[in-house]
Amino acid sequence: MEQVKLLSMTAVLAVLIWAGADSLVNEAVSIRVFLQVEPLDNPDLLIEVDPDTPSRWVEVQVSGPRKIVEGAQDREPLEARLRVADRPTGRTAVVLDRDMLKRALVEEWNEFRRLTIVSVQPATLPIHVDHMINRELAITAQRLTMAYDEGPQLKQMFATVRMRETRYEELSRPDLRSQIDISTEVERLLRGERTGQPVSVLVPLDSHVFGPGAELTPDRIEVTATVRADRRTEEIPTVPIKLAVSFANLAKPYQAVARDGTALTLVTQTITVTGPADGVTRLLRGETRAYGFIQLKQADLEELGVFKAWTPEFYLPPDIRMAEPAEAIEFKIINKAEIEPND
Repeated sequence: MEQVKLLSMTAVLAVLIWAGADSLVNEAVSIRVFLQVEPLDNPDLLIEVDPDTPSRWVEVQVSGPRKIVEGAQDREPLEARLRVADRPTGRTAVVLDRDMLKRALVEEWNEFRRLTIVSVQPATLPIHVDHMINRELAITAQRLTMAYDEGPQLKQMFATVRMRETRYEELSRPDLRSQIDISTEVERLLRGERTGQPVSVLVPLDSHVFGPGAELTPDRIEVTATVRADRRTEEIPTVPIKLAVSFANLAKPYQAVARDGTALTLVTQTITVTGPADGVTRLLRGETRAYGFIQLKQADLEELGVFKAWTPEFYLPPDIRMAEPAEAIEFKIINKAEIEPND
């Protein structure tokens, strides 16, 4: 029995010694790691792996206790997030410092703290650095093609664009760096609105010219304008003209007489008018009416029998106006009641 006990203890001790020795044995292997890059402590910093880089994979040679190394191999491929400090915009490279890479790997797998990074191949990772910048831009509407009674009035004259610094540098034209011209979008929206009256439209501001990820604040503005209505100019023939007197003189039989002695019982005139095309068309068709009048004042009635030239005024449908001045009409006023006893 004593021999059995001794053999058992010897076996246990041998296992313990073997296990302890095995844990002390270091091994070195290469592990494939996929690299991600992130900005460090700067929300405006943009970091991207250079698109011309053949691969984001690196070969990391590690050494350490056999079991830990075997565990790392079992987890292969690994990922590591490298946090890059701020640096100027442009192409550069991140030196794959072993301590930095180890910190990144420990974040993904805590046991990696017991391993040593012997080497990294390749030793650098090409990256492209960019920054988000803010610029104030004037909002303009300078390339207008439509006719206006009152041109576009912008409720807001400035906007702020948030965009990549590299894209800003690519904008070679000075006007693209300083302003946004919304003429095309303004007139696209106004074409569907009524003409001849003030209307307001909400115009979206297009950020695509400023590149991916660009944002405009505000992203739309209110614009008010009065688009000139489609106008037509036409002659309207035989428009009647009335003689108008004050109420006190209505009972007196006044008569207009031309120079040839004929009574002007029906005076008409051809006038030239202009206005919205549909309104002028209705006037030509007789769907609406126009007439002229000559207002005789008391002073005119006190000078009976004197030839004078009167220019008539015309009543026209809404939005229609005279395109040319009316012609003057020459006549004299007589009171038939006063001259008939002498005939």
